Amino acid sequence: MIAKISTHFISFLLLPLYTALLSTEEYGEIDIYSSLAMIIIPFLTLQLEMGLFRFFITEKSEKSKKQIITTSFTCIFFLLLIGSAIFGAAAYILQIKKAVCIFLYYISMTISTVLLQVCRAYGDNKAYGMASFLGSALTLCLKVVFITVFQWRVEGILVSSVLAQLVCSVYMIVRTRVYKYFDPSFYDKQTRKTLFKFSLPLVMNQVSSWGVNYSDRIIILAAFGTGVNGIYSFANKFSDITCAFFNVFNVAWTENVVRGLDNKDNEDYVNKMFLFIFNIYFAVITGIVNLLPLIFPLLVNADYSEAYGHIPILLLGMFFSGMASTIGCVFISYGKTKEVAVTTVAAGACNVLVHLALLNAFGLYAASVSTLVSFGFLFIYRYVSIRKFFAMNLSVKQTLPQLIIYIFAWVSFCSGSTALVIAALAANAAFVVRLIIKNKDGLRTILSGLKKRG
Repeated sequence: MIAKISTHFISFLLLPLYTALLSTEEYGEIDIYSSLAMIIIPFLTLQLEMGLFRFFITEKSEKSKKQIITTSFTCIFFLLLIGSAIFGAAAYILQIKKAVCIFLYYISMTISTVLLQVCRAYGDNKAYGMASFLGSALTLCLKVVFITVFQWRVEGILVSSVLAQLVCSVYMIVRTRVYKYFDPSFYDKQTRKTLFKFSLPLVMNQVSSWGVNYSDRIIILAAFGTGVNGIYSFANKFSDITCAFFNVFNVAWTENVVRGLDNKDNEDYVNKMFLFIFNIYFAVITGIVNLLPLIFPLLVNADYSEAYGHIPILLLGMFFSGMASTIGCVFISYGKTKEVAVTTVAAGACNVLVHLALLNAFGLYAASVSTLVSFGFLFIYRYVSIRKFFAMNLSVKQTLPQLIIYIFAWVSFCSGSTALVIAALAANAAFVVRLIIKNKDGLRTILSGLKKRG
């Protein structure tokens, strides 16, 4: 997972190349395809890969493991056939451009997504980490080649992802030998029922999560066009790198909570780590806000300068998203997928309504503000909901120091004063050092998890 973050960071550093060679319209078109993936893939699998992970990881019987793999893979295969037929008909009727590339893009991503959950279910963290790194690094390298050498632009980015995901999938199949657990004679109707009961609520959760994360793109596309969407997409790239960082914690977090369900001290462990993660996440986004006045002019050309003001708002929204996901992992670990879906549906509706309400008055800023509001709402809603069955505690006193430092960082960002920027950086760095010293045990746990994930 460290390797995966490094790849995201390198991709971030290549933003000057992308902004120089791709127009805002092309950047916006690519963003639409990647945004739609977040809603298409859940329907292609019905989130059965999450059910596979949840039940395989706690299962001891080899027979039951074969039933889980065989049943989930068989169902996903037929779902892919149905999805392919629907897309083929739509592409023919609507005369969709780049149809073959788009089709292969979504299919390859779906297969890779399923196999990544197999790696997690096996407990093969090295395979998971290597596959994630391989897919990201190969995509990155191929993008550079296709864009700069072959001038393929949008098609090149789609093809680079397809090739990378296929190589990644082959690696995972060979590494895990998952085919040894696939046997048609082990297809089981009861297992299918159990998997669907767990997974189907997560489809609505993913759809609603897409509503929170990506419905903005559709509204922007309809109201302003692909060029403006490209600017908004670029603004989100700063949030994307924090998202990759947050996902490292949440992958390990889910596994630790699931494996520790029967431990007496699990509740204390969850609360201690929750506070630590809260402060780490807040420190990360604060640091990026601190650095923005210094690094933004180096990363973009004038066509993308409008993105600058949106970045701190989106970063704060990503913080609330990360914390909501952290709580969501506890819900899922306890099998409460319906509750996760309900909270996400509410947040998705909140995002769309706020965006539409502010669109005429605030223009593009309606998107970033609605994202912040909806993620903040999701975090509060889940925090209140989880306390009905789990004693999760987070006091204002515990969070106030980092909040003050973040406000200082925002003031320095708005002022443009180099002296204030440096002072804010120093304050945040001092807080991080204090946090590390105070939470040595928690940091050791996280670093140990990162090491296991490559």
